[in-house]
Amino acid sequence: MMKIYKKESKVYMVAQNRLDATDYDNLISQLKNHIQANHKVYWYIEMENFEGWTASAYWKGIELKLPNEERVKKVALVGNTKWKEQFTEVLIPFTRAHIKFFSPEEKDLAKEWMEKENH
Repeated sequence: MMKIYKKESKVYMVAQNRLDATDYDNLISQLKNHIQANHKVYWYIEMENFEGWTASAYWKGIELKLPNEERVKKVALVGNTKWKEQFTEVLIPFTRAHIKFFSPEEKDLAKEWMEKENH
């Protein structure tokens, strides 16, 4: 399951349990719309009780292509280090974005870092 909140140029996503292809499609749709509407986008991803992806969602994630992806300036990843590598692999298309990983205890720090529009 995934919850997505948007505020101005920021996208907040909380991934819980296991993500499936529907979660992935929803995320991509919302991200595309947000990227088209904002010149700069800042993305916060929190993994809460995260169990991974279904196979269909994982393979879709590897194919991630977004229009104007260079508009994504920062990505804050919050979660267990177990998922850091897999999420980073999915986020590789955002090579221009500054991606930073935070532990679950650093949620507030991650939001502060992501919300600073100095990048």
